[in-house]
Amino acid sequence: MSTQHPDNVNSPFFTKNAIIEGEDEIQEAYYAFSHLGCDEQMWDCEGKEVDSYVVKKLLTKYKSFFNEQILGKNLNLTLRGPNPSIEKAEAKILLEALESIPRSFDAAKLFYGDDIAPIFEVILPMTASSMELNNIYEYYSDFVIGKEKKVLNKNGITIGEWIGEFKPKKINVIP
Repeated sequence: MSTQHPDNVNSPFFTKNAIIEGEDEIQEAYYAFSHLGCDEQMWDCEGKEVDSYVVKKLLTKYKSFFNEQILGKNLNLTLRGPNPSIEKAEAKILLEALESIPRSFDAAKLFYGDDIAPIFEVILPMTASSMELNNIYEYYSDFVIGKEKKVLNKNGITIGEWIGEFKPKKINVIP
């Protein structure tokens, strides 16, 4: 697994300055996959402005590479969110990251024409108990995926009927 922004003596060739952010992070993930041969990239969602469109951007910017190397099958993108028990000011970023998973699934489905989840695992740093991991799993199952069954109006339309099915149905949560 490659982590974002490993310590370097010099800035990577693809960055404009010493701080790696924005589109440079997308290129960094691509570089880890394509040039360094990493099969997994940790996408850090804590403590900064995170790009929750990483899957869509990777697939559209590097089409030929990802046509051959399937994100979610040959290559993995693993989200690392803030730990709400410790990082109170960043806690809601975790919810935003979880909400991005079905959108990323839809982008990959359009690209590959198949039901392959490009993101299916979430890392919780500084985990102190299994309850913290279960909270993330249950939030994702009950609220992110579960909302598709919620009736929206008096006509009885569900969010899933209106917006489409939410996938993947399950994720892995690891410390």
